[in-house]
This record gives sequence, structure tokens and C-alpha cells, in this order.
Amino acid sequence: MSDTPPAEQPTSAARRRVEALLAGFTRIRLLNIREIRTHRLRLFTSLAVVIVSSALLVAVLGTFGSTSESVRAFNNAISGSADLEVAAIADSGVDQSLAGQIRRDVDGAKAVVPMIRGSVVVDESAIPLIGSDQRVTSLSGSLRSAVQQENSASIDIDRLRNGVFVGPGLGLDVGQKLTVNGVDVEVLEVVDNEQAAGLNNGRFLFAYLDLAQRLVGLEGRLDSILIVTEPGVDVGSVRKQVEEIVDGRAVVVDPDFRAKQAEVASSVTRDATLLVSLVSLVIAAFLVFNTMNMAVASRRGSLAMIRALGAKRSHLVGDMLGEAALMGLVGGVVGIPFGILAGRAVIASLPDPPPDTVGTVINYHLPGYAPVVAVLACVIACVAATSLAARSVFSVSPVEAMAPVEVSDASRRRGPVVVIAAMVGVAGLIASWVIVATVPGRPAILAGVVYLVGALLVCFALSNPLTWLVVRAARWFRGPGQLASVNTERAPRRAWATLMTVAVAIAVGMGTSGALDNLVSSMSKSLDGLGDPDFYVSSSSSASLPLGPILPPSIRGEAAKVPGVTEVVGGQWAAVNIGESRANVQGLEPGSRAPFMRKATPESVEQVLAGNGILLSNVLARVLDVGVGDTVTLATPTGPHDVIVRDTVDYVSVDSGVAALSQQQLGEWFGREGDTYLQVITAPDADPEQVQKSLEALVAEVPTTGNKPISVYTGAEALAATQATVQQAGSFTVAIQWIVAGAAAIALLNTLLLSVIERRRELGVLRAMGASRKFISRMVLAEAAAVAMVGALVGVVLGAMMHLLSDRILSVTTSLTVIYSPRPSAAMFVAIAVALCLVGAFLPAVRAARMNISESILNE
Repeated sequence: MSDTPPAEQPTSAARRRVEALLAGFTRIRLLNIREIRTHRLRLFTSLAVVIVSSALLVAVLGTFGSTSESVRAFNNAISGSADLEVAAIADSGVDQSLAGQIRRDVDGAKAVVPMIRGSVVVDESAIPLIGSDQRVTSLSGSLRSAVQQENSASIDIDRLRNGVFVGPGLGLDVGQKLTVNGVDVEVLEVVDNEQAAGLNNGRFLFAYLDLAQRLVGLEGRLDSILIVTEPGVDVGSVRKQVEEIVDGRAVVVDPDFRAKQAEVASSVTRDATLLVSLVSLVIAAFLVFNTMNMAVASRRGSLAMIRALGAKRSHLVGDMLGEAALMGLVGGVVGIPFGILAGRAVIASLPDPPPDTVGTVINYHLPGYAPVVAVLACVIACVAATSLAARSVFSVSPVEAMAPVEVSDASRRRGPVVVIAAMVGVAGLIASWVIVATVPGRPAILAGVVYLVGALLVCFALSNPLTWLVVRAARWFRGPGQLASVNTERAPRRAWATLMTVAVAIAVGMGTSGALDNLVSSMSKSLDGLGDPDFYVSSSSSASLPLGPILPPSIRGEAAKVPGVTEVVGGQWAAVNIGESRANVQGLEPGSRAPFMRKATPESVEQVLAGNGILLSNVLARVLDVGVGDTVTLATPTGPHDVIVRDTVDYVSVDSGVAALSQQQLGEWFGREGDTYLQVITAPDADPEQVQKSLEALVAEVPTTGNKPISVYTGAEALAATQATVQQAGSFTVAIQWIVAGAAAIALLNTLLLSVIERRRELGVLRAMGASRKFISRMVLAEAAAVAMVGALVGVVLGAMMHLLSDRILSVTTSLTVIYSPRPSAAMFVAIAVALCLVGAFLPAVRAARMNISESILNE
């Protein structure tokens, strides 16, 4: 029985743990870091890939977080202290009297603020327009501070009917007169304070309600109604009261729902880039595994000596894991600023918003979790990879410390570790396909990581057969190859590490580039039919959906009279809020050349044109969690309507997806009678230039709602503009893919350089025995060529499967059918990897062959 008081026992145990931890830090500082200093090349190249992985994660999370955060910041500045928002279902808005009804019948509502949220064009740039009345001061946010000026009280009320307040970012002056959407207005005040400067970077225009409604063509209607509740009132009960009053004519949502919509709009590109970034993390982990394997091999003598002095194997393994964690921590932290710079560069390169968009300025915002996620991911990847390599420590015997020569790694991998690796690897490969088949949405991205880890474990279990293939291939190169095969047999682990680096480089290049090419190609194919009309007469430019305003009815008849025109088909697009999701709904007429008409089955198209159903894109079907034959309840300005889903098709779009109804049904339900675009078909012998000039002259002086200009462009221009948007969405992903391929190339070159440099002693022995420098070079090249051949074979197999799996992953995450198609670029990745393999082996081999023989054979 111990005499130590119970209270002191935990204290002494804690002291021992602290002492053990400090001892571990001391060993890492004196032994591990000292070894790192003597192998700087190995450290820097390994660290470079970890840094790249961290930077990619930060860049991806920061770039796509900036879009939603910028929208959220602008939205919060407007909504301020509002607890609820009644948002219009469609662009046609909600009746203005609804605000008065809520104000009268909802007891817990402290303030009910009517809002107009649109955009106007100033100097050919899209500028957000905010409209409200004196109740806007009830919103304790940046908007109130921005428009509540001391001089406002002295402004004549009559001048407010045609006067606007502008932000300092527009470069306008007080008293300046300008025409906005066809309406002559005067700048009453330039709001120059801190709040105004931070509101969309000072790029906004505020008008009182009557003028704002005229500017956007919503006389008597509102875009939304903001509600501030009384202190202590249950927001949920207030929401129920408001929903009863609204009765399906609008949606009652949280004021930050627009930020969620912006996040959904960028999901296609974000998911693709996240997949590539996670692949880069696996590459970093694999390189760390190779680095630690080499570190164990190079330190076997010192490790055995430490063991002979009484150190435990667990201490040595713990020290290696600590070294790996340190590498992951340093690489992750160093990668953060590079990721921030990359994210800022992407945001800075974004083009100005088109004149027919809302015009929200996108500023760079780094989410607070991004650096933490990047560093933790790097540390976990490094420690996980090292834990497998560290098992080699257990094979170190203290007797080896007495050997005056270098210890080879001729022992082949055997035993339960190989069996376990094979079983876990096969399970990982199967699990990756199961995840793709069963897991919906973004979590399916993890299937790519599971596949790569499983493939590497299977190859680890097959290291002996793979090394045997390298030996057989090396013997094809005659004399030098025979000696190269002996070297490979003597160092099978080094050969495996090198060939797997070649395989990973090829697999990543083939898998990611092929899948991204297929994604962009499939997105473009989903637009089939868009370019079929000869001309479009539209309420927007070719780069945007014609969401409004409605074209004057006279244009359709006049366009049909233009010489050379044989047919004019109307149609419209409407932006619709479905709960907190935003979708774009297209109205179809018989004879329309819209992509929906070509992609959906003839039976479903016939039913929709008859007003008996709806067509959905796969993206929107996933958001609504419905399929063909299901009934969807659509909230419309005229109340809820039930409609049957007749078909779902691939159709690339922003927001939460697209849908199609009959033109008549869309007009009746959403209060949007008329066309927002016309499809113009011409005779085969018509002069396209003359037809376009006639159409442009026809619409030149025709006023529209809000006095927005009418555009005329060809079907080819419409298709090219939309495809350019698709290509731009994929360009960031493709750029990241090349960065990952570059990281894989660095890993390959690093492994080859180290494998030759660390053999300089045996090369020196061969020189001392009479081997010529040419023979030494040929021997190294023969070994490198054999490794490249086997590595390329393995890489092509892994890459083809990864390409197919990545297509499936992107199909799940984007709800687009990504069609598999082999890419010619696969041969390029094989050629680059083989070339790097030969060059990476040849240069240090020549250097080693030219070294002084006595220096080469000295023991370190």
C-alpha cells in the first residue's frame, strides 16, 4: 500500500506525462531536426507539396466563401435588424397593400418596411438600387446610417420625387442630373460616411419608394417587406401570423436567404475544385510517406545506436510522428498566405457584373474556419502517412549499430501488414463506388479520397510483384540493365516508392483533367438547342437570361413583318423564389427552339405545352427532392398551384436550377403576361446582316418597362456567350488541376533525385571497380526507364479508373450527367511523367559519375 496521499498521485502522474512530453520534444530537436538539416532537399520538396495543398484549400474556401459573404454583407447592411422578410416569389413583386395589412394585423411587428431591391445602369455599369420610405430608419443597420443625413431634412419633399441619394463610389456630384432607366433624376446628396463607403464599396443608389418603383417598373408593387419584431416577442409566432396573411402570395424567409442562394449558385465550380484540392492533399500525404520511408532507411544506423543505448521503439515512432506533425503544421501555416494571395487574385480577376444584373461587388472574405481546416488537414495527412512508414522502425535491431557499412533495404514486405493493407485497400476501392452510388450531394466528393487511399494501399500490398516487374523490365536493357535489376532487387522499397510516384503523377493528371474536361463538355452539351434560332430579340444581353422586363406586345407582330423572317416564337424567363431557393422558370410555346424542347421526351413536352405539367433540370429536382411523376406545389403570386413533374433533364444553370412551364400558365400564375424574348427564324435565302439591321432599327426607339434597352443578337452569339460563362466557371478548376499536376511532378522529381543521390556511395564503388562513367549513366537510366514503364502502366490503370469515378462524383454533386470520354491529354501526362523520370535520374547520375571516387565511397 502506498503512503502517498491520494491527492498527490494524480499530480505526480501528470508531472510524469509532462516530463515525457518534454523529453520527446528534446529528442525531436536534437535528433530528428538535426537529420532534417542534413537532408534539406528532401525536406524542401516534401514541404513544397504540403504548402501547395494548404494553399489550394485556403484558395478554394476563400474564393467561394467570398461570393456568399459579399452578398451576405450587402444584404445585412440593408436588412439591418430585421427578423423576417416577405420576399416576392417572382420579379413581378408583391402588392404594396400587403405591407399595410401586415402592419395592421400583426401585433408583434415593431416596424414593417417596404423595400425595392433592383438594379439600374449608370455609366454602363450595373448599380444596386435600394428603395424605401421613411420607415427605413427603423432598420438599425448600415443602410439607415448611410441615408439618414443631417442635410436630408432640408431637402424639399417635391425634389424627392425625382431625386436620389448615391454612394461615394459612383463618382457623382450633388446636383448632377442623369437619366436612369429612361427616367431623369437629380443627385440630391452624395452619402459620404463610413457606413456608405462600406455598403457595396460605396456603389449604390437610394431612392424613395415612388421613384424607385418607377425606375424598376414596379408601380404599386414591392420586391420585399422587412419586418422588425418587438423586443421579447417570439419570432416564430410572428412568422406564422405573417404566413397566414401572405397566404402563399409570397415567401416568408430569413433575411439572409440571398447569401444561401449565392452559395448554391457557385456550387458546381466549388465542388469540382474541392475534389481537386482533396486529391492534392492525398498526393502530399503520399510524398510524406515516401520521405519518411527514406528517412527511416537513411537513419537506420543512428536509430539502431539509439536503441542500443536503451531507447524504446515507441519513443522512436512517437518522435517520427512528431516530426511529421511539425512538417504538416509548418507546411499548412506557410501555405495560408499563398492561398490568400491566390484567392485575392481570383476575386480581382472577376469581370464587372453585366449591366442587367444586380451589380453586387464581390470583395475577398476569408472564412475564419479556412486556415484551421487547411492546417488540420495537412497535419492529419502527414501524421497518417508517417504512421505507416514508421513501422519500419520496429525492424531496426541494435546489432545493426555495430555494422560499419550501410544497411540495405533488401527485405521485402511480408506478414500481416501486407494482408491488412490489401484488405483495407480493396475495401476502400469498393467503398468509393458505394459512396458515389448511395451518398447524395457534396459529401460524395469523399469518394475520390477514399479511392486514392484504397488504390495506394493495394499497390503497397502488391509492392513485391510490382518490384519484380521493374526487375524484369530492367533486364531488357542488356549489360547496364542487368546491373540495374540487381540494384532494384537490393532496394525494392526505393524502387516501389519511385514507381508509385510516377503512377500517382499520371493517375492524378489523367483523372482530374479528364473529369474536368468531361464536366465542361457536358455542361456545354446541356445547352443543345440554344443556338438554333437565327436571332433573339431580348430584354437582356446575350450574356444573361432574359428575366425581364416584358417586351411590348407590338414588337412580335412587327418582327414577323421584317423581310426574310418566316417565324417568330415568343417565350419568357422568370426568376422565382421557391422557399429559400432561387430558380429560373422558362415559359414555352409550340415551335420553341429551347433546350428543354430537345432534351425532354416528346410526350412530356406535349403535356407541358398543354398546361398539364412541368419540366425540371436535374439540379432543381435534387433541390426539391422530387422525380418524374411526383407532384410539386409551387407558391406563386396568385397562390399555391400543384403541378406534376413530367421529366427531368440536364440543363446547366446558376442558382438552384431551371424549370419550364407553358407560356400561358407562367403568365397566369406569376402575373407576367407577355414575352421577355423572341426567337426569330429566317428563310434560308435571307440576308442575315440585313435582317439584324432591320430588327435593331425596329427596337431602337421602343420603350420598355423601366426603359431598359432591347438587344438583338444571333443564336450563335447566345450559345457562345453562355458557353463562355461555362468555360469561365471551369477555368479556375482547370488552373488548380495544373497546380496539382505540378505538385505531383515535384514529388516525382524529388523522389528520383533522392534515390540517386543517396546511392552515390555504391556508384562510387562501381567506379572504383572500373565501371566507366557512360556505363554508370546507362545503368541509372535503365533502372529509371524500367521504373517509368511499370509506373506508367500502373498510373494509366489507376488514372482511367479515377477518371471514371470522378465523372460519377461530379455527376452526383452537380446533378448533371457528366459523360465519360477518354481525353487525348492522357498520353501527354504519361509522356511528361516518363520524361521527368529519365531526366530526374540522368542529371544526378551524371553528377554522381563525375564525383571523386574516394569521396563517393567514404562512410558518412
